[in-house]
Amino acid sequence: MKRKYLLIGVILLAVCISLSAVSADESWSWSFGSSSSSESNTNGGDVSIDNNKVKIQGFEFTIPDGYKENESARLVGNDTDQNAFPGFKISQVRFDKGDDSVIVKVVYGDKEMKADSYTPQNGSASEKINDVDGFLAQYNDGVTFDYIKDGKLVELFAPNKEILVSLVK
Repeated sequence: MKRKYLLIGVILLAVCISLSAVSADESWSWSFGSSSSSESNTNGGDVSIDNNKVKIQGFEFTIPDGYKENESARLVGNDTDQNAFPGFKISQVRFDKGDDSVIVKVVYGDKEMKADSYTPQNGSASEKINDVDGFLAQYNDGVTFDYIKDGKLVELFAPNKEILVSLVK
């Protein structure tokens, strides 16, 4: 009988040691009901998500209810297409709800982007949304709105203009 209690004690001790080792790793945390994550890197990438609030490269966006992050689409400080934006980096998050998606991208670099040097996508038209000057384009699966702010290019994609407008603050 003594041996049985000793064995149970050893197993409990092993479990406690394992849990303390896991909790000492700062990349792991307990999460109960709230979705929150943060990521940054040496390339200057910066993304944090707390429930439906997204902070990406210093900009904040509120994602509509019902959308869940597609973590496999997250980019943090990745190199951009060198033909379109040579020498720049990109951070991006994507949220899905059924077949609909909301995508937030920020292109940034050591040099600032200038509004007068940015060439919008084909089919884009100048538009002001919530006092932000940018370029709006319609597609079969949604709308985009691109604008330059603080020397960075912000690209937003939403399934319709109403959701897009709710992103731009």
